Amino acid sequence: MKTLPRFLLLLMTSFAIPAHAMNDSEFTTLHSIYMKGINGSENDLKNAISHFEHLPSPAPYDIFINTYRGSLRTSMAQHVYMPWNKMGHVDAGSELMDNALDEITEIHETQTLAGTALDFRMKLVVAHTYFRFPRLLNRFQDAKDIVAELLESLQRTTANTEAKNSLYKLAAAIAEEDGDAEKKAEFLSKTE
Repeated sequence: MKTLPRFLLLLMTSFAIPAHAMNDSEFTTLHSIYMKGINGSENDLKNAISHFEHLPSPAPYDIFINTYRGSLRTSMAQHVYMPWNKMGHVDAGSELMDNALDEITEIHETQTLAGTALDFRMKLVVAHTYFRFPRLLNRFQDAKDIVAELLESLQRTTANTEAKNSLYKLAAAIAEEDGDAEKKAEFLSKTE
């Protein structure tokens, strides 16, 4: 009788394999694939989408990866012609990003990649994506709200230079969109 509980315990622990922690090198590679997809050709974007779709993403990196998946998916809207297809990509990508933001937990605030907290990176990706949306989709205010939150965040002070610069440049672009040249200059002066 005592062997059965031990067997069950062994069986249960064999399935409790710890999640693979993403390292800085893996993140750097993923981020460069993402950036090439966002800034490159339609083919670059399709390759990035395919790469992220086939990427295993154990917790806590699952929702982190979903922000990238969502951002790439919304970007596909610029390469299709029919309005309902455009909106399909935008809606699917937005849902991935919004759900990811809703699922942020304390571990995303403490776990870092390349010196920056996961949730800070996630919010930055979402803010950049929403800023690029056409204004008629009413996500500009969401981008502004996220940027304002990140600017006030303690994580901003510990974020790496690349992440801080990305935030300040986005804040400057938002200030320019709002017609505030003084704030734009202030944010740009903080970049390194």
